[in-house]
Formats: sequence, structure tokens, C-alpha cells
Amino acid sequence: MNRTRPVLKLVFAFNMVVLLLLAFSYPFLEPGSDSYVAATITLVLSLVMLALVAVLTYTGFDAFDKF
Repeated sequence: MNRTRPVLKLVFAFNMVVLLLLAFSYPFLEPGSDSYVAATITLVLSLVMLALVAVLTYTGFDAFDKF
């Protein structure tokens, strides 16, 4: 878990930046437009990645551990 935690922190920080940018831009998008659909898909993917980071952190999964 020593090498996995910094990677998960980086992924978490990236997701937070994306969600912050979406929070500022979402009110200005027209529902049904191409930009709205792309922002919604990005929102869903970012939330899934945040959930995955939370699960991996909670379980203590070590991606770089030797098998």
C-alpha cells in the first residue's frame, strides 16, 4: 500500500479538479446539447472513479504488491 496510496491521491486530486470545473460550467450548459451530454458523461465517470478510489483505499488494496 506504500506505493499505491500516492497514486490514489493523485487520481483523487485529478477527479476533484474535474468535478470543480464541471460545477462551474454545468449551470451554463443547455440541456440536450452536445456539451451537456459530454459534461454528464464526464460527471458519471468521475464519480465512478471516486467510488473506486474510496473502495481501494478502504480495503487497502496494493496494486504494486508482488504476487
